[in-house]
Amino acid sequence: MPLGYKRPAASLAGETPRNLRRKSAPRSEAEQRCEVICTALRNTPGVPEAAKDLLTAALPPCLAVNKDKRHAFQHEMISMADAALAAFQKELETAVANADAKLADSSAEKQRRDLAASEAKTKVEAADAVAAQTLTAKTEAKQFEETKQAALAEALKQEQASIAQLEKVSAEKTSLESVESTQLEPLKTAGGGKRAINALAKALGAFGGFDQSLLQAMSTTLAKPADQHTPFDQLALKQLEESLSCAKGKVDVELETLDAAKTEQIKAKDAAQEAYNKAKEDHDNAHSDHEEAVEAGLNAKEALQQAEDAQNSFDADMREIASSMDEANKSLATFKSGPLESFTSLRDTETPAEPPVELALPIEIPAAAKDGAAEVAPTAAEDGAVEAAAE
Repeated sequence: MPLGYKRPAASLAGETPRNLRRKSAPRSEAEQRCEVICTALRNTPGVPEAAKDLLTAALPPCLAVNKDKRHAFQHEMISMADAALAAFQKELETAVANADAKLADSSAEKQRRDLAASEAKTKVEAADAVAAQTLTAKTEAKQFEETKQAALAEALKQEQASIAQLEKVSAEKTSLESVESTQLEPLKTAGGGKRAINALAKALGAFGGFDQSLLQAMSTTLAKPADQHTPFDQLALKQLEESLSCAKGKVDVELETLDAAKTEQIKAKDAAQEAYNKAKEDHDNAHSDHEEAVEAGLNAKEALQQAEDAQNSFDADMREIASSMDEANKSLATFKSGPLESFTSLRDTETPAEPPVELALPIEIPAAAKDGAAEVAPTAAEDGAVEAAAE
């Protein structure tokens, strides 16, 4: 093999040379028109995606068959596509009609927006006035609540003082009765020593209302048992018992007075508590009313802002509506001249009628012509025979 020569590499198995590859056949006009129709069907609103897939797959073969050659299924598919395209056309026409109606109503829309802005401004002013009123009511309610709270605190203080005083006097009565039962009675019966007598005198003297000379006289009387008491001792004991009874009576009267005072203080405290609760409830309600008024004011201001924005954007909105109507008209015209026209044309195409076949009629030959032909024929035969002999 000569130097520098390289064997060409074999072509890959199964690879078709580029110059031998089959070129895809150009699409027919009918196929191109079907593609336009299918694109419109895919954009049809209100049709399930599964139905769209079925129509776009089945419609081209159905439209490829002329109307008079289609079978029932093909007619059904074309009817479904017809309904879908009619719905699409209806939506486009509705969009045009809506935009046209809005433009026709532009003057009334301008008046509505101006009126809405004016009413919103009035509502803001009213809401501000209500907010100011509720703030005043809230402030006054708070002050009234504080007054009732102070009155309640004072009533509670008086009630506690009354209860404390009643408990103090009750304790004094209990103590006096204890002195009588645990100290005086044993001395009256059995007598006692100087220490016990002095302790009794000191205890009774603490309550007040006992004559000191009487307490001093008791030191002799109570030192003796009861069976040794003289008339003077009995007289002294009687006076002591009367003084003790008088002291106990005074304590009972004071207890009754304090108990009545305590009852009145409890009533006053309860009334003060009820008044405070009512004042607090009124303040809470006033606070809630003010918060609602503030929120209503904010909502009114937001509504006013929206109304003013709508008022200021009127011209731009009308231009946008006009533009949208132009686009809708354009879309409708494109739909009618494109997908709808193509579909209608293919839907209604029928097989053209075959041209009539012309049949040749037999020609009659006159009798004279027939005789002449008969005479000529032998001559021609003879000529042929002569030529054959010559060969």
